[in-house]
Amino acid sequence: MAQRSQDKGAIGVPAVTEPARIRNVVLVGHSGAGKTTLVEALLAASGTIPRAGSVPDGTTVCDHDPAAVRQQRSVALACAPLLHDGIKVNLLDTPGYADFVGELRAGLRAADAALFVVSAVDGMDAATAALWEECAAVDMPRAVAVARLDHPRADFDEAVALCQRVFGDNVLPLYLPMLGDDGESTVGLLGLITRRVLDYTAGLPPQVREPDPEHLPAIVESRDELIEGIIAESEDDTLMDRYLDGEEIDPGILVEELEKAVARGHFYPVVPVCAATGVGLDTLLELLTAGFPAPPEHALPAVSGVDGSPRPPLTCDPDGPLVAEVVRTTIDRHVGRVCVVRVFSGTLRPEQIVHVSGHGLVERGHPDHDADERISRLYSPLGATLREVGVAVAGDICAITESGSAETGDTISARENPLLIAPWEMPEPLLPVAVVAKSRSDEDALARNLGRLVAGDPTLRLERNPETHQLVLWCMGEAHADVVLDRLRAGGGEHRAGPVGAVGLP
Repeated sequence: MAQRSQDKGAIGVPAVTEPARIRNVVLVGHSGAGKTTLVEALLAASGTIPRAGSVPDGTTVCDHDPAAVRQQRSVALACAPLLHDGIKVNLLDTPGYADFVGELRAGLRAADAALFVVSAVDGMDAATAALWEECAAVDMPRAVAVARLDHPRADFDEAVALCQRVFGDNVLPLYLPMLGDDGESTVGLLGLITRRVLDYTAGLPPQVREPDPEHLPAIVESRDELIEGIIAESEDDTLMDRYLDGEEIDPGILVEELEKAVARGHFYPVVPVCAATGVGLDTLLELLTAGFPAPPEHALPAVSGVDGSPRPPLTCDPDGPLVAEVVRTTIDRHVGRVCVVRVFSGTLRPEQIVHVSGHGLVERGHPDHDADERISRLYSPLGATLREVGVAVAGDICAITESGSAETGDTISARENPLLIAPWEMPEPLLPVAVVAKSRSDEDALARNLGRLVAGDPTLRLERNPETHQLVLWCMGEAHADVVLDRLRAGGGEHRAGPVGAVGLP
């Protein structure tokens, strides 16, 4: 259930008016890697929420959907903004299960960089490896967080070696885990650039001290490899010669060159993190804010007129033409239609009249639609909590409510200059489910709720089977169908669901 709050003391992050002070980061990785747990730990470490963890009903900030609680995994995209060192970071937590690839695609569309979360226990799946190549094809900056270090079977070295085998060159750790006196628990990090120990024994912030003698061999070996990797990507041609001549390169210069290489998508740092103990959370926040690019540094999607006529490329300019995209739409019984929107150009303001344009995916139940609407209020979404804000500038992510027609994938632009963003690719749904109202009195409610579901999820397809004359809802798989039918039941109107062609649906 979405909750709206105008209380200045409510959890959330205030609006930012400078695109350079925004970072949009999507977290990707296989189901169970620890993405959602890490997001909530980062929210708590930054002071955005009081603490990480579930509330009494079993939900969390990101996984507030009842279906997520029942399936014990993320089933929807969640936006979680935080503030660190004056930089607003919009964390986009995505499901790792293949059935919810539509939510993943939405997160990739809204982001300017990707954080691959790899479990130190379970490694990664083939889909994560394929996604890395997909991000590489569009030069999206990437980094790796090796999570779940508190698990008894955690193996950081093996996780890094796996990343290097699968992801390729320039995947190198910035820190090494430091074990405690028991030889098993991770209590600190060994900084390779600074050659300092970050000791988390007393929690955050860590105590910074000199390394013990037994740490030096590991630091020296990994540090040399890291420095060579950073310098190889430097645009300063003299840096490698100075290093090979034995000159000690200042750590400040190395950090600066590292951040440039990460932002360009040419270097992929690895950070060990543990959500449960707080180890590495501060270093990861530093990487997200200092290493990943701001929206003006990232290429924007192509736009055209609503009639398909060519238009100049967008720039991330708050004073430019308004172009935003609905990356996720949900229907809440208490709030109504909630649209999560990425603003690419221009500025969204409350009480603004905008134009909403939709792509003609008639074969999936999405006909062309164009309409002028008034944006009543703007919100900063934090899971299900909506904190009202006064503005959303180019590069930021916000939420709007009370929209009458906006669907996932729609473009929001100025009424006097309507534009259309090129759509992102969506896979074809594979699993058909026949749906029928239990009675004539339920038919209108069922049709209305099916329309809402299809409007919010581009991976769904709704059609009338010409042979069986059944209303068929095409889903990505069984887990996806389970969530969709659960939401259909929650929307009201009794119905039956079963396989296509079945006589007498259960």
